[in-house]
Amino acid sequence: MKRRRLAASVLTYAGAVLVVIVMGFPLYGIVLTSVQEERDIRSRDVQFVPTYVITDHYERVLSADSGVPVRRSMTNSLVVSLSSAAATAALSLPAAYGLTRFRPRGTRLINGALASVYIFPTLLFVIPIFLVWSRLGLFDTYLGLIIPYTAFMVPFAVFVLCAFVRAIPVEVEEAARLDGANQRQILLRITLPLLRPGIFACLLLGFILSWIEFLTPLLFTSELTLLTVALGLFRSTIDIQIGQLAAAAVITALPVILITMLFQSQIRQITTAGVEQ
Repeated sequence: MKRRRLAASVLTYAGAVLVVIVMGFPLYGIVLTSVQEERDIRSRDVQFVPTYVITDHYERVLSADSGVPVRRSMTNSLVVSLSSAAATAALSLPAAYGLTRFRPRGTRLINGALASVYIFPTLLFVIPIFLVWSRLGLFDTYLGLIIPYTAFMVPFAVFVLCAFVRAIPVEVEEAARLDGANQRQILLRITLPLLRPGIFACLLLGFILSWIEFLTPLLFTSELTLLTVALGLFRSTIDIQIGQLAAAAVITALPVILITMLFQSQIRQITTAGVEQ
């Protein structure tokens, strides 16, 4: 029995190491490319262990006279991602609480409608939204990106927050009501503090999904460039600077990597939402 457990542990850790290597090698390659001279990047003699490190590509990408507006795109992505995450949490929280606690008529229908958003392909909504945005003057604006970002993230955020609401015993709220607290006091003083982990997880989800979104800003912006779209602008020149492209890719991926590393437990709660309930 001990040998079987040991063999199972060895296989598990070996599989985990293999997954890390397979998934981490492309990232390592991009980082390595971003700190090497252009001549060595294009050389056939590939060096997987760097003998030197330079930051020239990052300096050029972040410079004010860069051909691709990376600095401005970072600001735009930050504004849109933070605003979309806040809007998603603000809309999802009351919806999740109402569906979980009050169980209104048609709850299953509402849940089915929310889930159906992910059944249809995103391209199905592109043309109608594009036409409406053009008439309303929302094309190439922050609001024109925040609204569709929030609309597509709210259904999943509601599902996640419903799991957190169900984890709060109803008896806690009933005890507060017996002590004379009204519904507003119960929400502000009891429910919201207990839901802080779920709200924070929802904010993380909204920020990450907004930051990595590509199709929406590609179609609904022209001057208001976001980071994911800015990466494609490096291909518009005749001579593609591979090192600068790799540096811009690292800058784009760095916030998501840091958030994933720092808030693993919250992200794990998102992925297991509804499973443990």
